[in-house]
Amino acid sequence: MQHTHLSVGWYLRSPEDAAAAPQELVTLSRDFVLRSGGLYRQRMAAGDLRLDKTSATSYRLTIHKLQPVDQGLLYCQAVEWIQDPDGSWFAMTRKQSEKTQLRIQPTDRDFSIQVSTERRSFMAGEPLELRCAIEAQNVPERFFSVSWVFSSSPVAVVGPSAVPILGPDYVAREAAGLMTVRKESSNVHLLKLQRLRPEDTGKYICRVTEREKTPTGDFIDRSKRSRNVQITVQPLKSNITVSLSANSSEVLEGDRIQLTCSVHSATGPLSIVWQWTDKQSVGPIQEVASLNWDGTVVHGPSYRERSVYGEIRVERVRADIFSLSLYNALPGDEGQYHCTATQWIQAGTETEPNWEKIGEQSATKTITVKTVESSFMVSASSRTPSITFGDSFDLLCLVKPRHNPRVPTSVTWRFMPAGARAEVEDQGEFKDLVTFTREGTLQWGEQLLGLGTRTTVDRSHSNTNFRLSVTRAGRREAGKYQCTAILWRRNYDNSWSRVANRTSNLLGISVLQPGKASWPFVKQNEYNYWSNSKNSQERCTQAGILYVLVMMYKMLQSVQRWATMINSNFPSNPY
Repeated sequence: MQHTHLSVGWYLRSPEDAAAAPQELVTLSRDFVLRSGGLYRQRMAAGDLRLDKTSATSYRLTIHKLQPVDQGLLYCQAVEWIQDPDGSWFAMTRKQSEKTQLRIQPTDRDFSIQVSTERRSFMAGEPLELRCAIEAQNVPERFFSVSWVFSSSPVAVVGPSAVPILGPDYVAREAAGLMTVRKESSNVHLLKLQRLRPEDTGKYICRVTEREKTPTGDFIDRSKRSRNVQITVQPLKSNITVSLSANSSEVLEGDRIQLTCSVHSATGPLSIVWQWTDKQSVGPIQEVASLNWDGTVVHGPSYRERSVYGEIRVERVRADIFSLSLYNALPGDEGQYHCTATQWIQAGTETEPNWEKIGEQSATKTITVKTVESSFMVSASSRTPSITFGDSFDLLCLVKPRHNPRVPTSVTWRFMPAGARAEVEDQGEFKDLVTFTREGTLQWGEQLLGLGTRTTVDRSHSNTNFRLSVTRAGRREAGKYQCTAILWRRNYDNSWSRVANRTSNLLGISVLQPGKASWPFVKQNEYNYWSNSKNSQERCTQAGILYVLVMMYKMLQSVQRWATMINSNFPSNPY
């Protein structure tokens, strides 16, 4: 057979916060066990809290020695429980009485103030929270105003209406969302400063004023102030270090200069400034480009036009690695490059940021640009200074350094016929044969050789050979040959500038009639040496001996050919 039990409890609810859970004063459970809430357990043990059953349906609550915390809405709650055959209990009905307002009249009009904060030492950029607590009886029924003061300067005043009035130095700060002044409860007031600055270091106090109306209708103000709260704000210290490296400390003209700036121990936004100065640091520092913390790139006045053509590139490779690339390096790019990294902290709001610099470091790298002109050399050579009519010969024009498309070379073979007089043998008499243009095309000149003339270009890692080949040489190919080279530089706007020109040594080519002797076995270096040697008489004697030997050799050949012809014309003796 099922039966029911009844549990009865008294509860206190705060009139200021209806959503807050009620406090349990005392409860008689369904098992007839009397217990009290956590805040009232000691008072119940002392006999200041009682619950009496005055009749079968009436229960009385008694509280002795009322305190301010007892103020609120009191009500009684009854729950009827039923036990199932398995022994478990279930709540059948639950009802509450009407709430009764309990007000505690204070017997003491005095109050005290306490200012609290989690800590008193901060780093710039951190938030500060100060709370001013008013300890008094019946605070909601009294009229208090709270003033916040920093180093004798007013910060804010909060009256009974809880509307703050800000000091002149804090209006803009509050408008930027960096300051909060509010009343958290009837007796707790909050001052919160976002993103502290070093100038926020100082003494903070809370001053409380109560206005009381006397029976005569007059008002009496009583004020108290808290103890000084010393707040220290340390400026942020930047521990960043900067290192600067390059793809090479010596770059050939026309190649790329690649600089990498690495920033270490960075904890906030960074901006980078690239600068250049000459090697001796005697000239003015020029700004190449800057990269702001938000990724904005600004090129310096001297490099702005060059950057339009893609010759200057600034990149953020990673959050702490930055690069500067100068394409088509010019001799004027030689010098010292500086990378300056600046660390920032945001002091404003997200919509109106105000950035403050907290640290700066720089590094320097010296770059040498080796000009192509310094190693620009031209020389001409031939293995056959003297040839027989109808033979072929090759002329080589050697140009150093290696070919560079940004600093190319145009080469021209020039020719002076053998009939020119010595007194007019100057460059003005040379005629252009063929030109290898800087674009790699051929242009034939006004002086034309035989139909067998052709040209080729051979390039290696260190030089370029411009070959002039002549087949079936005749009398018109005899004379002096010379090659000239012009070094060009391609500017960033795709225009061309003439850098330097070089002229090779002269090459003399003699074309001999068939049957006439040339000096065999004589190489080009021997030919040139004979013509310039101090011991020319000895060399000429040697050449004469060679000449006689060759003539004797050719006479023997002629005799052999003649004997062969006679034998072929007469039949052999049949006998």
